[in-house]
Amino acid sequence: MESVGGTSLMVTDMTNIRYLTGFTGSSAVLLLSLKDALIISDGRYEQQLQQQCPQIESVIRSMDETLIESTVKKLKVFCPDEVYFEYGAISLQQFDAVKKSYRGTLKRSGGWVEKLRAVKDEIEIDLIRKSISINETVFQSVVQNLSPEITESAIAAEIEYQGRRLGAEGCSFEPIVAVGVNSALAHYRPGNIAIGESEFVLIDWGVNFRGYASDLTRMVVTSKIPARLAEIYQVAIAAQRAAIEKIKPGVAASSVDAAAREIIFAAGFGDQFTHSLGHGIGLNIHESPRLSPGSEDALVAGMVVTVEPGIYLPGFGGVRIEDDVLITTDGHEVLSNLPKELEQCIVQV
Repeated sequence: MESVGGTSLMVTDMTNIRYLTGFTGSSAVLLLSLKDALIISDGRYEQQLQQQCPQIESVIRSMDETLIESTVKKLKVFCPDEVYFEYGAISLQQFDAVKKSYRGTLKRSGGWVEKLRAVKDEIEIDLIRKSISINETVFQSVVQNLSPEITESAIAAEIEYQGRRLGAEGCSFEPIVAVGVNSALAHYRPGNIAIGESEFVLIDWGVNFRGYASDLTRMVVTSKIPARLAEIYQVAIAAQRAAIEKIKPGVAASSVDAAAREIIFAAGFGDQFTHSLGHGIGLNIHESPRLSPGSEDALVAGMVVTVEPGIYLPGFGGVRIEDDVLITTDGHEVLSNLPKELEQCIVQV
C-alpha cells in the first residue's frame, strides 16, 4: 500500500483472508490499514474468530443487516477518505452497495495479496510436501485395488475416502478419472465407465492438507500398451522433462511453457496440446504463477508449480503427466516422486 500511496485495503477474497489472518470461515470482509486490521463476519463464526485470529479485532454484524452493509458502516470510520478493493473478488452487487453508501474514493488494488501468496515460506512448503506425500499414498492405495469392474466414479470416491483417512481435509478439486477415449477430454468428469472397457485410464487428483493443495496426474495401463498411446506418452514425458529442466529463479514462466510446447509441436501434436503447461499451487489449486504462452510472470524461489503437458486425440484418448515442482534458490526440486516411465504405469487388474 505504501508503494502506491494507499492507506487501506478491503479484502473480500476468502482465500486471501485466510492467508492473512488464519480465519477459515466462509463469510467475512477484512479491512487493513498501514497499522490496523478489522475483520467483519457473523454470529456463526464468533468463537471461530476468537480461536483462529485472536490478535485481530473482529466485528459481528447484526442479523438485520448484510455483510456489505455492516462493512460500509465500518469503512466510514476505519478509512473514511479512500479504500483500495480487490477488483477480481467482489461481485457487482456488492460493489454497487459499497459505492452507493461509501463517500470515500474506491480504488482497484490489483493482486497484492496473490503476489504474496505466490512465494511460499518454509512452513507453507512443508505443508505442500505433506499434501503431496498423502496424495501419492492415496494413488498407490487406489491402484493396488483396481478391478476391471470398478468405475471412474468409484475410483474418484475412493480417492476422496483414502485422502481423508490419511489426514487430508478432502480433495483439492474433483478428481479426474478418464477411461480410454474419455481421457481426450482434459477436464473430464468421472462417470460409470468401468476401467476394464479400455487399456488405459488417466487419473488427475489432489488433496488438501491444512489448506494446502497437491495436484498430480498419472496414466494407468491395465493391459498391453497400445502403440499409439506409447507414441504420445513418450512425447509428453520428453516435453515435461525439458520444461522442468528449464525451471529456476528469474526464468520467464512463458519460456518454461515454450520448452514443452516446442517438443510437442515438433512431434506433430501441437494442436492437441490445448492448455497451459502449469500453474502455481498453494491455498488454491490454481494460483500464480501461470506457466502459459501469454504469462508475464517470472519464477521466484519459493514458488511451487505444476508441470503438466498433455496430448489429446479425439476418438482415441489422451495423455497427461503432472508433477509438482518447487523453485529453489539455485534451481528446482521435483516434490512428487511417483514412478512415471510408461512401463512403470502398468497395473495388473
